Formats: sequence, structure tokens, C-alpha cells
Amino acid sequence: MARKLTSRKRADIVNAAISVFGRKGFRDSSVKEIADTAGVSTATFYRYFRCKDDVYEEIVMGFLTGYEAIWQKSYRSFPIGARDATKTLGMVSDTLFSILDYFRANRDVAKVVFRRIVPIDERFAEKGEAIINETLRQLEEALSVARAAGVATRIEPKVGAPIIVGAVFGLAIESIVGHKRKDVAVLMEHFMEIILHGFSR
Repeated sequence: MARKLTSRKRADIVNAAISVFGRKGFRDSSVKEIADTAGVSTATFYRYFRCKDDVYEEIVMGFLTGYEAIWQKSYRSFPIGARDATKTLGMVSDTLFSILDYFRANRDVAKVVFRRIVPIDERFAEKGEAIINETLRQLEEALSVARAAGVATRIEPKVGAPIIVGAVFGLAIESIVGHKRKDVAVLMEHFMEIILHGFSR
């Protein structure tokens, strides 16, 4: 029981930090404000974290690790060797939906992460770059599969991969985090319309 209460208190502090950082930004937030928001003393805060940087790092690394898990799960289910364009497009749509929905479900955390991480904080550069590089490599592979299935046959995978990453990131930050949109399915319809037909239709 004591362990459960301890982990709950730690989670309360992390959630309070997300709220305070999201409202004021990392630099203008204090340990006292985080502790007050969590309903604990500053002494209790320091039982779990050495400083506000530590709780911030936990928030960012948790978000990046969660994104990585979503992408890897989607990538592993991608039909390598598929020749069916409809099935391939369905998998692309499902993957992008999962990523956008992750941002929706973690909107407050994303607001904290991307408020300060762009340009990326040096502490997270290695992890962030590793995730992006792996995403790009695997996305290139997925686009090669899509080309073989007759989808996006005129787009080089090396060009298409960063375009998609940039577009998904932009859509997530601007529409889901910034404008607090919850209609991920509608956003996906727009996104897939652009993928399928561009802006010319």
C-alpha cells in the first residue's frame, strides 16, 4: 500500500509539473509552484526529484519513448512485400492516425515538450535524433513497399519520408496541440486526401 501511495505521489508531481510548465514554460516555473499544484511540500518534491530539470527530463523522455513505441508497433505491422495498393494505403492511414492520436491523448505533455525542445534541448538531442533517423529510415522502406504496390510511384522514398514526417509533426503541433482539435479522424481524411490527390483537386 505504501508503495502505491508513493508512486501516486510521484505521478501527482509529474502531472503538476506538466500543468505548470505548460502554463508558464520551463524557465519561469519554480519547484514551489509545482509542489503547490501537486498539493505537496517542496521537501516532498525533493524526495522524488533533485530539481525541476529532473522532472522535466522525465516528462520529455517519457513522451519520446511513447512516440517511439507507437511508431515501432505500426512499422512492425506494415505489410512488407505487399502488392495491394488499397491495403498499403490503409496501413499508411492507420499509422498516421496512431501518431496523431498519440499527440491528442498526450496534448498537455506535447505542449511542454515542444515548447522548449524546438530547437531541441541538448539533453535530448541524441535520443530525439535517433528516433527521427530510425523513423526516416523505416519510412523510406515503407514508401518503397508502397511504390511496389502502385502507390506514390513518382515519389522517391528519400524525398517522401522527410516530407511526411514534417507534415505529420506540423499537423500534430498546429492542429492538435495548438488548436486542441480532437477530431483526429477528420484530420486524417484531409491528410490522406493530400497524399492521394495533392492540392490540385
